[in-house]
Formats: sequence, structure tokens, C-alpha cells
Amino acid sequence: MPPAKAMTQKSLSVASVIEKNKLSSGNPWLIALDIQVIDPLSGSLVETLYVVRNDEPIDFNGNEYQAMSFDIELKEQANAQPTIQLSINDYSRAVQARMQAYGGGIGFKVTVYVINAGNLGQGPELVEYFEVVGATAQQYVCTFTLGAENTVMQTFPRRTQTRDFCQWRYRSAECGYTGPNPSCDLSFKGPNGCAAHNNTINFGGFPAINQNNLQYAG
Repeated sequence: MPPAKAMTQKSLSVASVIEKNKLSSGNPWLIALDIQVIDPLSGSLVETLYVVRNDEPIDFNGNEYQAMSFDIELKEQANAQPTIQLSINDYSRAVQARMQAYGGGIGFKVTVYVINAGNLGQGPELVEYFEVVGATAQQYVCTFTLGAENTVMQTFPRRTQTRDFCQWRYRSAECGYTGPNPSCDLSFKGPNGCAAHNNTINFGGFPAINQNNLQYAG
């Protein structure tokens, strides 16, 4: 979980940004999503999908965000906490495939960024962190109900040590890679892993541990 100071730091809220984006197509704000696919059995991160509500891909935060149509709506009901509903038009069925493989999507982590389309290098205006608490898929539409991350259900210790899987986000400060390769499969010696990137010194796994055991670090 990101440190508290990394939570919403600016004055905008998700609800206000949704309303701003309804005003006109010329609005300078873009909404981008990091969708972390979580294995419900191990609780580990499988991969991250990077998408942006735009008509073309963008490069942001060291990743390429693919253009995708989606809507975020604030749902308010009497005598109930408001919820945020994310509806994704998944014409390639890429999101549905992950849902089918990993627990229907429940427990996926979603980071919502609001960024200025005219200056992608300045960082996000807003960052919000959610967990998928409800999910459905019908035809080409995936619908996620987003709630606050459940700290009670988070794994402790925070990091699971594995031999062959890197736990760093690609091109993050921990990863340290700044070369030309556009992606990484987060493996140690895979065809598109750390060794292929000449970056094994920053590998976020533990290749020296016993292959049949898992160890843990706080």
C-alpha cells in the first residue's frame, strides 16, 4: 500500500473530476488507470494493465497507457455509503480474460490518476487507490465496484520472497531501468526479463532461495 502522503494530495476529488469531464470534450484532464491483476490464491501481483480514457495511447509515469473507453460513476443511495462504479468497454476481452483466470476480478487493485493532457510530464493532479469489491462482465462490458483498499485483508508480512518473479513496477525507482526496451515480463532470466535488460542487479526477487520454499520479509 502506498504511504499515506502519496494518497490524494490535491484539491480535486474523483467525483469532481467526473463532473468536469462531462462538461466538454475539450476538457484538459485525462483519467488513467493502473489495474493490478491479483492472484486470489497467493495474493501476489500477476501483471498490471495500463489504460487511459483517450482516443490514442499516451506515455505517462514510465509506462505506455493504451487507449480504452471506460466510465467512472459515483453511485449514491439513501442510507448507504457512496460507491464508485467503473465500466470498461472491453472489446478485445483482455480484461474479461484476466477476470476469468483470477477470481472474477474481486480483489484487483485499481489506481486512478487524473492528469493534464497538455503536460503529461508534470505528474498527476490526483491519485486515488481502490480495491475491486464487486465485479460483473456482460458481453463486452466489465463493471467493477470500487471500494477503499481493505488493510485488514492485506498480506503480512508485506513482501513475499520468490525466486523468479520481480516485485518492482517496471521502470520504477526500485527497478532502475532506463533503457529502450518498452516492456518487461518481470522474470529473472526469461526472454524479456531482468537478464535480457542487463538489469539483474536491481531484480526484485530472490534467486538464491531454495526453489521449493518461500521466505518472507517484513
